[in-house]
Amino acid sequence: MRSFPSGPRTARRRPRHRPPRGLVSAVVAACAAVAAAGCTAQAGVRDDGAAPTLSAPASAVPLWPGYTPPAASAPAQESDLARYLPVDEVQVPAGGLAALSAKNLLLHDPNVPSLVQKEISACPADGTCPLRDAVHRDLTGDDRDEMVVAVDLPRFERTLLQVYTASGHTVRPVLIYWGPQGLTGETRGRDLVISAIGEDGRVTTRFRWNGRVMAAVTPAGGTGTRPDFPGAVPAVPEAVSTVPQSVPTVPDAVPEDRGAVDTAPRTETRTTR
Repeated sequence: MRSFPSGPRTARRRPRHRPPRGLVSAVVAACAAVAAAGCTAQAGVRDDGAAPTLSAPASAVPLWPGYTPPAASAPAQESDLARYLPVDEVQVPAGGLAALSAKNLLLHDPNVPSLVQKEISACPADGTCPLRDAVHRDLTGDDRDEMVVAVDLPRFERTLLQVYTASGHTVRPVLIYWGPQGLTGETRGRDLVISAIGEDGRVTTRFRWNGRVMAAVTPAGGTGTRPDFPGAVPAVPEAVSTVPQSVPTVPDAVPEDRGAVDTAPRTETRTTR
């Protein structure tokens, strides 16, 4: 028989297998290299091919480079003062134009069509008076205020704006302007700037005292020799049945001595919508 020891049996431990230290270091370095390569591929510079070719901006090419337009000859023109009739029935009081009634001035002004006078004859009435409040500003530089008045005519989609000055004891207009209904204005220094929104967008016209009248400012900064142009003096049809919308017109007959219609080019600044 085989005999067994009577004492406690001791278990034998097998030795652990440890990889060489050099191998562990090599594996760690390889993993770090792979991770760094992946990040560099995602965040670094990538070659997408050749860059697009940039073309130079288009330059203006004249159709007739050797053509020079002839200089326009200035036609003989009548005096500026003769184009606007004075308001002889109204005298300038001691307080100047500020002491005058704008309504009374328009009712006695021979330059104002009777239709406009009829529209304002009932002012003020039921809050529908088309006559705006008169504004007084020095536009001529003589330290005396001119009077600026405006009448809105919704029936004809027009607004009449007039500027009056005092010449001794006589009142006379120095600007008569017809524009789209709702036109607005402001003064910049002694210049009068009128703005209106029409079919072509906002139209702004600047007027400046030229020693006789308020004339439109030219692109060079000067003023014309006459106060009126299309808009400053309206073309007036004989009939009142229709009012053309393309040009500023007044449905009333005006005597010929009130001034002819000027066809001089209009100086304006347009800003499209």
